[in-house]
Amino acid sequence: MKITDVRVVSKGLLSGAPVLVEVDTDEGITGVGSTSASVSVISALVENEFDGLKGLLIGSDPTDPNLAWQHMFASGARGRGGEGGVGVNAMGAIDMALWDIAGKAAGLPIYKLRGGAVQDRIMVYASGTAFDRAFMERTGEWRHKPTEVLVEEALENKTEGFKAMKFGWGNYFSESDYDDIEAVRDAVGPDMKLMLDFGSPAYLDGLWTVKEAIQVAERLEEYDIYFFEEALNPYDVDGFATLTELSPIRIATGESLTTVRDFQPFIERRALDIIQPDAQQMGLSQFARVAERAEEAGILCIPHGPWSAFLVAAHLQVLCTLTNCPMIEYPAPNVERGSGREGLVGAMHDRVIETPMVVKDGYLELPEGPGLGLGNFVHEAIEELTARYGGDSHR
Repeated sequence: MKITDVRVVSKGLLSGAPVLVEVDTDEGITGVGSTSASVSVISALVENEFDGLKGLLIGSDPTDPNLAWQHMFASGARGRGGEGGVGVNAMGAIDMALWDIAGKAAGLPIYKLRGGAVQDRIMVYASGTAFDRAFMERTGEWRHKPTEVLVEEALENKTEGFKAMKFGWGNYFSESDYDDIEAVRDAVGPDMKLMLDFGSPAYLDGLWTVKEAIQVAERLEEYDIYFFEEALNPYDVDGFATLTELSPIRIATGESLTTVRDFQPFIERRALDIIQPDAQQMGLSQFARVAERAEEAGILCIPHGPWSAFLVAAHLQVLCTLTNCPMIEYPAPNVERGSGREGLVGAMHDRVIETPMVVKDGYLELPEGPGLGLGNFVHEAIEELTARYGGDSHR
């Protein structure tokens, strides 16, 4: 079997939507993958006539993603500004698609290619935001949702069967914010796992310090917060090591890191409690290596990213073969409600692929279909989404 084409099939979608990549073979098997970088940049890296990744891969064996990764990584497409970046994002989408092909060719889900599952299902947590996106789009001003809306969304998540949830919070930790967190905790009760994401670009505030992060963590303990995400610059190993040592609650980070070497210092230093690699940023091969090293070090792996079925499926296929993953991020039903992107995240889970994933009683069920278990792209749905959410209509 040989690769005959590699292409981006979502060129018209707005910036910020997952970039969908398709790999064809001469035996009629097609692989699907995705990444999170700019669609125009990824398209150039993949399809450029002279030095794109497509030209590098045409004619090679699609069932050997490890060798393909080595060829892509050595090609120079990632540039010389570091190991990661958008070059690795593009490689990651292709890598995901190649694993999909390898599974389809063998007639097996990826987790069986990896030796089989040790978990037959994994809990999902509802990933939402405290920011009022609709208001922000109308006014250009940043603000949180009113308390009653936060409570309403938290209760909706609970009603939908989620047993854990997270709000993207940013660096808004005034007394009124703690009151909001308390209101959410009181509404959902003590059995719900509740997490907060400080998040990019909040950590870029030059006035934010490790001491302040520790102070916030100490306050969040009052509300039984399961983890505090990305509280510092994502490359600050020393800062995270100090914060993790002194924090009374779990500390998590990793979404901005894209290679095993990026993650290795955090693992070696035990600089976090929860590691958060993202297969849309780094591909399935690198993601698996990070998760495996974390398991060996006794660090939990709760990956970053709910934005597409491809991402969540890749996480499930790898993490069900390991013992250190208690949860996988999944979109809250209200994550983009009222904004110009409402419906897009859901469509990336249930419309653009043939076989949506199954969530039952708050858990992701293992798929039995080959590869990622999603089938192929539904190109008509991608075209409809492009018409609705295309870049031109959102400028």
